[in-house]
Amino acid sequence: MKIELLTSDAALYDLRPEWDELWRRSLSATPFQSPAWLLPWWIAFGTPSPIIATLRTGDRLLGLLPLYVLDEPAARKLLPIGAGVTDYHDILLAPDSPDGTTQLLLDAALNAARDRGVTECALLDLPPQSSLRMTSVPSGWKEWPSTLVPCPVLRLPPSCDLLRNSIPAGKLRDIRQYRHRAERIGGWSIETADTQNTDEFLTALIGLHGLRWQSRGDAGLFCDDRLDTFHRRAVQELAQAGLLRLQLLRLTGSIAAAYYALLGAKRILFYMSGFDPKFARQSPGTILLGHMIEQSIREGRRELHFLRGAEQYKYAWGAVDQMNITRRLVPS
Repeated sequence: MKIELLTSDAALYDLRPEWDELWRRSLSATPFQSPAWLLPWWIAFGTPSPIIATLRTGDRLLGLLPLYVLDEPAARKLLPIGAGVTDYHDILLAPDSPDGTTQLLLDAALNAARDRGVTECALLDLPPQSSLRMTSVPSGWKEWPSTLVPCPVLRLPPSCDLLRNSIPAGKLRDIRQYRHRAERIGGWSIETADTQNTDEFLTALIGLHGLRWQSRGDAGLFCDDRLDTFHRRAVQELAQAGLLRLQLLRLTGSIAAAYYALLGAKRILFYMSGFDPKFARQSPGTILLGHMIEQSIREGRRELHFLRGAEQYKYAWGAVDQMNITRRLVPS
């Protein structure tokens, strides 16, 4: 077995076929660890200093830890690729990777980072199943107290007939009531993006999402052109990989709500949504989320991840906190 550090853009892009194959073999990986998500991020936000730690045996990739160096005014940091927009970070491991692979790759990356003058490593948003949560602090480093972030998860039943076991009765009544209101003004319909129209659907979602921010007097999430560039590339690549659910809800022919989610084998990750306030009486967001839940159950998904943040609406659907951990290491 051989540990290798990749430190150039060319090496990162050349790794893509093996990276994608390893991601598909990994038992715990989410779409956030796929190259379909992280390479568009690198195009938009990357620095000149990737540090990609890999473990191989022969010509097989067994482990991948994608990090990078970011210079900030107060520190030179080592961060996961995807930082800022990614709700679950993790190492990628093949099912047959040897015990201790995570520790070996983290040690190798931190040694290289220290040689480059890194003063802090932040292992952001590690979900409960992440092996990076359990690795020892490498020699020559010390750990600051971890921080926790709630990521509520709704457990889905095996059939839509059993939704009452997962979703509060009041919320199920809301879904029925808002659907009836939508029917009374002409009905509702759902449209799903494919590989040909992701840009059109994303533009609609950004517009709806922006209405919420404008009502608060804020410029909104997409005031950064790099963020727009990232998401437009990401939704296209996710769609091509079969990892995207981007849907619009129409009421009386108008786009009333939209959402953007990532698809895992047994879970759906609810990333972003927006709705038109003029349809508040019909609550198009509730209708659309209810439809997403029913569709996910029929597809055999068993979890809806609401991702980072403790917004009250998540708990109103019956979600329960799952805690991400961020570990911060500094040279000792």
